[in-house]
Amino acid sequence: MSANSPPLVFVIDDDASLRDDLVDYLLTEGYRAMGFASYEQFLPASELLQPTLVVLDLGLPGLDGMAACHLLRERWPQVGLIMLTSRTGADQQQAGLQAGADAYLLKTATLPLVHATVESVLRRLKPASSHATPNTLPSANSNAPQSVAGDAAACLPTQTWALRDADLCLLAPTGDGTVLSVNEFRLVHALMAAHGQVVPRPELLALVGKSDSVTNRRNLDGVFSRIRAKVRQQAGADLPLRSSYANGYAFVPGRATDAAARSAVN
Repeated sequence: MSANSPPLVFVIDDDASLRDDLVDYLLTEGYRAMGFASYEQFLPASELLQPTLVVLDLGLPGLDGMAACHLLRERWPQVGLIMLTSRTGADQQQAGLQAGADAYLLKTATLPLVHATVESVLRRLKPASSHATPNTLPSANSNAPQSVAGDAAACLPTQTWALRDADLCLLAPTGDGTVLSVNEFRLVHALMAAHGQVVPRPELLALVGKSDSVTNRRNLDGVFSRIRAKVRQQAGADLPLRSSYANGYAFVPGRATDAAARSAVN
């Protein structure tokens, strides 16, 4: 993340309505924000990105918020932590702060109050080390897909397709970007790292924690259809993706996409 990047806020809360409201509100206030239903769901994203601040529900399914707070504070001492809960007891607030939270808010707090608390915590954060490097997906070899660092790269033509791991963005040759989900990013990364070779469906499913079944293969096809649609909508480009039902998918820049080929036939 470049020095001029907006803070990245993770909201970890199993209340889907509240989580979506918080993420949408933070986005409108100029932050980068992502939501997760549990600590376990958050873990894959933590391998790729380091948040600036985490808004954490105390009553999470699986690993609870108190334990998650301890783990987050151990891993990222500089990250801001706001505990968000429906529990009103003073002992709960004290326990949350002792676990490492910077602030404690009730779920009845208004969105402007949440925003003000986020800003207050961010002001108190110590600047991260200039030598810190973001966590990224491992490259298969030195010819791994191009990774573009910094938000300024979003405005520059890349001459090729590229991935920017700071915000899970896929950049078209024009420089226009498409923001992907964590699993979408993993899938596209694997295809680009294969350099035109077909990646079998079982390998792609394994990347997103799915077994190889007829249903999951069908769902995988749906994921790639959505990625294509997102790229077309957000970047105005056709993703150079080729599929073979018997085999898998390949990322082949310079060749017609399946969608474009079907359009030409029709």
